[in-house]
Amino acid sequence: MIRKMLVIAAAVAMPAAAVAGMTAIGGAGIASAKALPPLTGTCALTGTVTFAKPGLSYDGTLTNKSVETTKTAITPSGICGTKAIKSKINSTPTACATASPAPACGLATAKTLAKDPDYYDTASSLATSGVSQIVTSLAAGIPAVDNGTKVTLQVTSGGTGAVLPGGACGSTTGFALTGAVTNGGTAVSSYSLTICLTGDSGSGTSGSFFPDYLSAAGGNTTVTIAGATLGAGSQLVFS
Repeated sequence: MIRKMLVIAAAVAMPAAAVAGMTAIGGAGIASAKALPPLTGTCALTGTVTFAKPGLSYDGTLTNKSVETTKTAITPSGICGTKAIKSKINSTPTACATASPAPACGLATAKTLAKDPDYYDTASSLATSGVSQIVTSLAAGIPAVDNGTKVTLQVTSGGTGAVLPGGACGSTTGFALTGAVTNGGTAVSSYSLTICLTGDSGSGTSGSFFPDYLSAAGGNTTVTIAGATLGAGSQLVFS
């Protein structure tokens, strides 16, 4: 009887032991998968850039805030997943009491300037300080995904620059970032990120970013670019 009971007990315990073994193996497998280097490949990008309200204009806009924010929502594909990569680009407004204030400062009354003494988002500021604002705002890196693995795209001044017409964005303009890809603080690969601004929206815009940008920067006060859309040439490459 005792021998029979021991046999039954062993039979009952065996599945539990097997399950425990499978769990251990599965756990090790999952850990190994996370440790694998990310894949190399190219992901097309779509999305939007929403400039601080009301948008880019020749005159610029008055404010009393210490920071104004441009928001990006970029949707990748392929090995980069489909979850939007959202980032904020902060800019520090400039005091109107400078040698060359924005037109908005000169057009404002003394009462208005007493309330809102600074200005931001002149169209020309995108060219003069856009790169530095990106580097400063994204110093902690850009969160991304490579083949299901969460990674961070490191952003540095040496790896960030403007894309001029005739370059990677064709007839339009944008920004290019390159650098290390890290996972848990360890560099695992490198990346190249190209943002091409093609379409746009806002008061007086035509739907084409670069011509509207040139118009606003050149003195057209009827154009205010509230946002831009990413188009052909926009991509994230893991290598």
